[in-house]
Amino acid sequence: MVSDTLLPPRRSLSGDRLDTPVRDLMRPGVIVLSEHASVAQAQRAMLAHGVHAVLVLEDGTGRPAGWVTSRGLLGWAARDVALACAREAVTEPPVAIEPSASAREALEAIDRTGAARLLVVRDGDGLPEGVVSDVDLLREVAR
Repeated sequence: MVSDTLLPPRRSLSGDRLDTPVRDLMRPGVIVLSEHASVAQAQRAMLAHGVHAVLVLEDGTGRPAGWVTSRGLLGWAARDVALACAREAVTEPPVAIEPSASAREALEAIDRTGAARLLVVRDGDGLPEGVVSDVDLLREVAR
C-alpha cells in the first residue's frame, strides 16, 4: 500500500496547473513547409518528425497559412499527393498564443477557435517558438 505522504500533493485544477505558462508546456520548434511544397512532402515531414501537423508558410511573406494535419491528410488517400500543393491540404487555421500566456488562456483559445494546436509566438518578433496542443494541455490537466 502506498502512503499518501509519499505522493506529491495534487494541485487544484482551478489553481496552479492552469496558471502554468504555455512556454513550460509547449513542444519547442515547429516543422514548416512552403505553401508550394507538395502534399506528399507534408506527409513525409510528419512521418519523419513524428508530429501530427506541419505549419504551411506563405512564400512571399513567410506568414503562417495554416496547419496540414494528419487527420486532414487522410482525406487525400485516394488523390495524387505529389501534384497537389501543401496549401491545398491546410485544414486548420494558425492560432497564435504568447509563451507567457497561461494554460487556462490556451484552453480558452482552443475552445474558442476549435483548433487542436496553438502556435507559440512571441508577439514582438513573430517567430514561432513552438507548439502547444490539446494533448499537451490535457497532460497538464490530468497530472
